[in-house]
Amino acid sequence: MRERADLDGSSFATENQKLTAHDWWRMDPIELLTKAPIFEGLASADLEPLRTATRTRNFARSAYLFREGDPGSHLYMVVEGEVMIGRVGEGGGQVVFAIVGPGEVFGELSLFDDEGERTADAQALKPTVCLVIAKTPLLRFLTVQPKLLLRIIASLSIYIRRKDAAMGDVAFLDISGRVASKLAELADARGRQTPDGIVIDLPLSQRVLAGMVGASRENVNRALRRFSELGYIRRSAGSITLLDRDRLRHRASSNV
Repeated sequence: MRERADLDGSSFATENQKLTAHDWWRMDPIELLTKAPIFEGLASADLEPLRTATRTRNFARSAYLFREGDPGSHLYMVVEGEVMIGRVGEGGGQVVFAIVGPGEVFGELSLFDDEGERTADAQALKPTVCLVIAKTPLLRFLTVQPKLLLRIIASLSIYIRRKDAAMGDVAFLDISGRVASKLAELADARGRQTPDGIVIDLPLSQRVLAGMVGASRENVNRALRRFSELGYIRRSAGSITLLDRDRLRHRASSNV
């Protein structure tokens, strides 16, 4: 049976859990695992049984971690970088399910499907470092850690709710409303508060954003340009700053 798209909707790492580009390579892989929300509360010694099942892997910008149809044999945790989870249709159109950052895991559904295949691509948006944990030893570990199993189930529930919300946006909002909704969501999840506004520090190209809201790049660019003219956002190379989140949220709740 084919699994659904392997991605996690779990909460992001807290500020004191995040790793800098200068930290990760000095840390033991097991210590790095303790930074993931799903392993919260466990010490390095508790995770020691996973040592032989865990590997550190580096991926260049635009490299694929896995492709649709690959075996779902590992769980991934992002240590540094950003990973885009999505699919490319026959006509070349792209759907982006999520962008996964430091401290987040993805690929959980493969843990519960003996013969599951990936139903999405995972691609590095910039140089990325991941911990990769083999499925079979991880399952053995989880069978004696019922609280961790419940966390994984909870994260999958969050993913399903977000997917349902995204489908609702496509059904009920126009393109500008969907763009506004996605920017507000990203600001809440990945935003950095500054004196000027909330900066979304993501490699958020028009192509990626278009894939996230189910629209063409041209229409997304038109919406972004309009929001810039209205003073809701400011665009710069590699980032978007929300200048008026309240008005953007209002636009996300209407079709005007």
